[in-house]
Amino acid sequence: MRKNFLIFWVLLFPLSLVSCTTSYSPMNSKYPSLEDYLKDMDLILAENQDVVVCSGYNCNFTTQIEFEADDIEYIKSIFAKRDSRSSYQERQMIASAIATMETITGEIVGTKDDKGGVLENQHIGDKTKQDCVDESATTTSYLNFLIEHELIFLHEIVVPQSRGALIDGRWPHFSATIRDKTTKKQYVVDSWFRDNGKPPVIMELQDWVFDWRRANRVINDQLN
Repeated sequence: MRKNFLIFWVLLFPLSLVSCTTSYSPMNSKYPSLEDYLKDMDLILAENQDVVVCSGYNCNFTTQIEFEADDIEYIKSIFAKRDSRSSYQERQMIASAIATMETITGEIVGTKDDKGGVLENQHIGDKTKQDCVDESATTTSYLNFLIEHELIFLHEIVVPQSRGALIDGRWPHFSATIRDKTTKKQYVVDSWFRDNGKPPVIMELQDWVFDWRRANRVINDQLN
């Protein structure tokens, strides 16, 4: 089913986004819950595995990975500050942890040299390359790992979000997404823009969807 993922949205977006001015362009219409998304994208973990890495464009390949004990301890150390942690600080920690996990898994899967912001048809089927569908699925798996280890408590994971409809001049694009439990604001955790092992872009979903010109220039932007 996921093999027709992009085709599905290319056909659906023109119907759902022609008049998109006041609402997001959620994937939730296809995935009612995060569990549905994880199942469809083959992100359910086998026993003793920690994360799933998608690659090859459109999740053509999924690689389950068990972290070494030292790796887990290092990831946990990023979240050492627990008392009086702000939501902004937790998002900074998330970005650092995602970069760390990308570095670890990149050596295993072969995605260590994957460049950010690249979308070339020639990479379809190349296990060492990742498009935004791969990145959003993988980052969601990483976020799930952080939740399972109780390292995140000010945010929760939601179904990845999307933007772009071709007819509005934008290619469909996808990102993992979290929600601030206090403010209920949603933030994309977009790993596609930057090279493997670099902190993902974290910005408010509303900015990512509607202020898309800024969202395409985020390589040097600060987290928000």
